[in-house]
Amino acid sequence: MVNPQGIVLDNRELINRYLGIRQKTLDICKPLEVEDMVVQPARFVSPPKWHLAHTTWFFVNFVFHRFGVDYTWPDKCFPQLFNSYYKSQGQHWVQGDRGDLSRPTVKQVQVFRQEVDEILISWLARFNGDIPSEIQSVVRLGLEHEQQHQELLMMDIKYILWSNPSKPAYYPSTQRRVDVLSNGASTLDEHKVWSSDGGLQQFGLDLQNVDFCFDNETPQHKAYLQSYAIAHRTVSNAEFSGFIADGGYLEPSLWLSEGWDYIKENNINAPLYWCPHEGGGQNEWLEYTLNGMEEIRGDVPVSHISFHEAYAYARWANKRLPTEFEWENFAKHQPSSGDRPMCETSGLYLENNLAQAHYPQETTEFVSVNGGLWEWTSSTYAPYPGYRSEKDAFGEYNGKFMINQVVLRGGCFATPRAHYRVNYRNFYQAHQRWAFTGLRLAEEKV
Repeated sequence: MVNPQGIVLDNRELINRYLGIRQKTLDICKPLEVEDMVVQPARFVSPPKWHLAHTTWFFVNFVFHRFGVDYTWPDKCFPQLFNSYYKSQGQHWVQGDRGDLSRPTVKQVQVFRQEVDEILISWLARFNGDIPSEIQSVVRLGLEHEQQHQELLMMDIKYILWSNPSKPAYYPSTQRRVDVLSNGASTLDEHKVWSSDGGLQQFGLDLQNVDFCFDNETPQHKAYLQSYAIAHRTVSNAEFSGFIADGGYLEPSLWLSEGWDYIKENNINAPLYWCPHEGGGQNEWLEYTLNGMEEIRGDVPVSHISFHEAYAYARWANKRLPTEFEWENFAKHQPSSGDRPMCETSGLYLENNLAQAHYPQETTEFVSVNGGLWEWTSSTYAPYPGYRSEKDAFGEYNGKFMINQVVLRGGCFATPRAHYRVNYRNFYQAHQRWAFTGLRLAEEKV
């Protein structure tokens, strides 16, 4: 799961990293009221309170218990309540029922979290010189795991607030700019493209040569690519509105059978957070963003779409979605992704643990393959050749989900910067839309 040969940190470096990441999780929750922390409006959403507790459970269960740190659970039910899906670690509370419990309270969870932090920091500080690699490996995995939950927190917080009829803002915007949508089709002919002659290419990571990666990014292997072209930027709101205006949600020939059934059964006719503008504004649509409800900006990436919607749009545009290997090959040849990551349609980005308003000066600013939205690929989530999942609890982290999922690549505004690597593989079910997802077009190169 985590590379045991990675960079070894001394006590102070690992402690500082631990404190920084743990604090970032709390900072994400700062704009919330206590009532926001406990609700669960959908089975796939977890209350923020649960995220705070589960990421703490991880360190108790896999660090304290594994390495003999003396700790007594505040309540005998904590191991069951805050285990997510690790069958090897005993019973766990069903995800869809996490919002049913008022206890433990938010305050009790915060005390639990602080207590664990104090004990773990005190324990790490006792080591003289470098912390043993086995301990460091598991602590590092716990931190990477918490950073993944920071992204999940942002997804869940947005859905929780949107589910309220008053549509409260997570972080009210201090500035606004509205661009009228244009109902134009998106094609590679209209976008700047990058072309590849394909051939035999190398993908994945070699554990011995990286600081950290998840096991589903390994092993390093080769795959053959046909020649192809891929758009430099992702599809915009304005372009996706053209798909809607042209009856894209009404034309079954554009959709996979499962996708068509899903949108019909759930009355889906636009991206997740879009709703018709009934107030007579410039735009036909409004969109709920982390700034609250706003008129849609046409010049930013369309977000919160399912794989089914991405597939149908690409088919409507007479293009297709890239495979995950085409995407990775493209990303390897792009400039550094160290620029400020942009957030969804509202143009938010996270800096110094706070959400700030940021609007790009031109559409090319969301060219970046890292930092805007996770991008759907056409690849199903499967093991790389030679992949072997561990048979312990950490083997449950990725391997057991390699069925009925689709790969996304890139990262989004809520993805921790340390996770931005072209090999990083995310995965969701084809119908899911609450993640920060978008799409990029590809086609065969003539």
